[in-house]
Amino acid sequence: MQDNGAPALKVEETLITEALVNRPNRLPDYQGESRALAALAQEMAGNPSGVLPMLAQLALALCRADSAGVSVPERDGATAQFRWHAVAGKLAGDVDRMLPGDDCPSGATEGRNTMLLFDRPARCFASYRAIDPPIREALHVPWRVDGTVFGTVWAVTHGQERHFDAEDARLLQSLASCASAAHQLSCALVDAQDAGHNLAQQVAERTRTLQNINTKLHDEAAQRKQAEAALRESEARLQAAISIETVGVLFFDLDGTMADANGAFEQMSGYSREDLRAATHWDRLVPLEFLGVTTRAVTDLAATGRTQPYERQLIRKDGTRWWGLFAPTRLSGTGMASKCAEFALDITERKRVETECVDSEERFRALVEGFAQAVWEADAQGQAESVSPGWSVYTGQPGEEWLGEGWANAVHPDDRAYALRQWKDAIAAQRVVNAEFRLHVAAGGWRWTNVRAAPIWNPDGTVRKWVGMNIDVDDRRGAQEALRESEARFRALADASPALIWQIDTQGNTVYLNQRYLAAIGLTSGDLLEKGWHSIVHPRDLPGFLTRVQTAQHDRCAFQSRLRVKLKDASWHWFETCCAPWFSASGAFRGHVCVSIDVTEAVNAADALKEADRRKDEFLATLAHELRNPLAPIANALHLIRRSPPPADSAPILDMLDRQVHHMVRLIDDLMEVSRITRGKIGLVKAPVALAEIIANAIETSRPAIDQAHHELSIMLPDTPLVLDADRVRLTQVFANILNNAARYTDTGGQIRLFATRDGDCVVVTLSDTGIGMSAEQIGQVFEMFTQISRPAERNQGGLGIGLTMARHLVRMHGGTVEAASAGPGKGSTFTVRLPLSQRTPAEARETPAAVARTAKALVGKRILVVDDNRDAADSLAMVLSSEGAQVRVVYDGAAALGALEQSVPHAVVLDIGMPGMDGYEIARQIRQSPRYAALQIIALTGWGQHADRLRSRMSGFDSHLTKPVDFHTLIELLVAR
Repeated sequence: MQDNGAPALKVEETLITEALVNRPNRLPDYQGESRALAALAQEMAGNPSGVLPMLAQLALALCRADSAGVSVPERDGATAQFRWHAVAGKLAGDVDRMLPGDDCPSGATEGRNTMLLFDRPARCFASYRAIDPPIREALHVPWRVDGTVFGTVWAVTHGQERHFDAEDARLLQSLASCASAAHQLSCALVDAQDAGHNLAQQVAERTRTLQNINTKLHDEAAQRKQAEAALRESEARLQAAISIETVGVLFFDLDGTMADANGAFEQMSGYSREDLRAATHWDRLVPLEFLGVTTRAVTDLAATGRTQPYERQLIRKDGTRWWGLFAPTRLSGTGMASKCAEFALDITERKRVETECVDSEERFRALVEGFAQAVWEADAQGQAESVSPGWSVYTGQPGEEWLGEGWANAVHPDDRAYALRQWKDAIAAQRVVNAEFRLHVAAGGWRWTNVRAAPIWNPDGTVRKWVGMNIDVDDRRGAQEALRESEARFRALADASPALIWQIDTQGNTVYLNQRYLAAIGLTSGDLLEKGWHSIVHPRDLPGFLTRVQTAQHDRCAFQSRLRVKLKDASWHWFETCCAPWFSASGAFRGHVCVSIDVTEAVNAADALKEADRRKDEFLATLAHELRNPLAPIANALHLIRRSPPPADSAPILDMLDRQVHHMVRLIDDLMEVSRITRGKIGLVKAPVALAEIIANAIETSRPAIDQAHHELSIMLPDTPLVLDADRVRLTQVFANILNNAARYTDTGGQIRLFATRDGDCVVVTLSDTGIGMSAEQIGQVFEMFTQISRPAERNQGGLGIGLTMARHLVRMHGGTVEAASAGPGKGSTFTVRLPLSQRTPAEARETPAAVARTAKALVGKRILVVDDNRDAADSLAMVLSSEGAQVRVVYDGAAALGALEQSVPHAVVLDIGMPGMDGYEIARQIRQSPRYAALQIIALTGWGQHADRLRSRMSGFDSHLTKPVDFHTLIELLVAR
């Protein structure tokens, strides 16, 4: 029933074209298709006007449709209507029915220029509601001329039982390629016949009316022009017909010459029209094995003017071959003087598919015969109706007993009910059988078999018979049983393990978790299958872990990772995870097997140590800052006092104050330096340097301590220069610390001896003294942090006990060693440093930068702003800078500093960093944001002197970073240089 009252649907709501891919396909009917194409070619050669009706009949039969037809558009300006030019089936009485182009499936197919399948199209197209019987499914395929849609070929069903599939679509598309050629050729012939008939009538009329020729001459000329125009139009239609892309046309004479061809034939053969005309005979295109069928076709054409369509191969211009379906016909002449035309369809692809099908069937037959123990057939109801020799040989069951369902007697009694049930269920559902059970074998005993059977279909979709085979799988079943036993042992061991054991496949999906894993996280294995395990990994650890997993799976290698996992109490625990690649028995990569151990306590302990170390560094930095701040005004004051002549008796006091300030500064620097060295936070700047130069610099550094104790220092170096690949400053620091140690622990007037020798590729520097010596226990502790050798309190010279620690770390960084030795307490000590020699020559002595010319007033004309919340430090520094001739302004906080800059722009700002409120970093950033202060020099003078502090000051816009108490020579050189 047609629902005329329901609202119209959109076209998309009735389209089910995608169902052609999803529905089961029937087997291709290439023989039927070949017969149909041959009939069309013959009809096209003899009666082009009858091709479209025949095409409708063939579409009805090949697609097993209820109705089929061909629609052709007829246009009146911009308006188009589709006429059912040919109809077959239940709607045959509706031939020449006219349908609006914008309200029919043919119009929709033309607009989209593609194949469409409609479900109950009357729901969308009002013009279809009057069609009876109603259309259930409509399959429309466009046919084209020169790439333009020129109509549709269609097939429809009226009932619910029949549905179109992809094979129907393929057949309908194959037929559609002939529709355009037939239509154009038919129109061209009709037009030509009409034009010839009209011309004959006009000639007769002129003969009868010769007496009126003078008066009708003008009319005759006009009519002649119309006739010529009709002929030209007819010729144009003929040219359009032979320009069809899918149908080749060749014009030839029976004497062997070729006159012309259309573009499709050129494309098929690879020859151009000029090549064909120049060929001596058309037999150069025909392989030897096809000359016989070609000769028979020539004989038929000479005798009767036509021949049956036939298939043959032709040779392309490049030497390759192609299959064609050919339908020749005579156009004019008689006998061997006939002029003929031949229509050709390229069927190379269809022939290839047919060949592949035959080859596939032969391979399948060979495979089955070599692989299966028994091959058999049953009727559509599943009853064995013919004896299977293979079954009898394999099972030993007589052939007569096998018939019907007697084969079940050869099945193991325990499996018999299962085997029959599987077989009957498959027969009822018409599905493939795949079952395993035990069969009795001719040699005695039972063996496992795998039975596979599939239905063979009739063209109408019913089952014709069943074909099956039996494959012996007894060895595989035994291997599977052994594998299951091995798997059970593995799972028992894994579940007993205190570690978390799990497996992932090649895609990273979880395939196994032991019980300890599930108990720890409080989830089921179903929750974590595939990618579910991502949810229990800490979000910060997941990306890195996934990267390691992907890399390991790509390289098929082991890997180790530490990550946090959420346990069932919602807490995060650290797990050390080790994963190894997992391979099958055949060597195929299957994924990874992983073991995870809870290391939370160890990680927490390590974090606690790191936190303690961080706090120690913060304490040392803060201590250095707090010690440097009060030292700054003291150092400034000493500098000012020395600028003017002091009282005669104050010189020793001033020297003492100066020594103690510098001593405290050195202790602070050593304290910060060893912290950085032991944490690996410094790098070496290596270059070729002579050992003698380093020793000389170290002695210069330690000379005040040696001279103060009145020690005798003797130096013995080789005459040949020894070159090291070393950091000049750091290695000087090493030997200076060892010399200072010797000076400190040797009584007044002692002896210190330093000598160096070459030992292969190394240099050995030995420094011995006549000091207090060391016990064996003290030798083992001498390089530890804050270790000091005990000595009488009245002779203790202080120090933090970190110089030798620094020396050992720096020597190791240079690839060397340092050792301590002593004959015992009171017998002196010996330190031996071994360093690798360089293979390069020392660079030329670096030129010492010329010191900035100093005048009595080095800073005359310089305007300097001093900013420091420590008023003593700020004021004393201002006094020092003023004594050098500078114009100095002092402020004590950030806001005041920015305000002073607004009033007057100085040449330089000496700026403290650690100030309350706005610190020095923020002040520098704000200064650098203004173009007005682009040339302003900003110098940090602060108690914060770590590497991170210097890096941060540089990023904030400081030009230089000095620590308190300042080296005035360095500060003044910086100020003078700008």
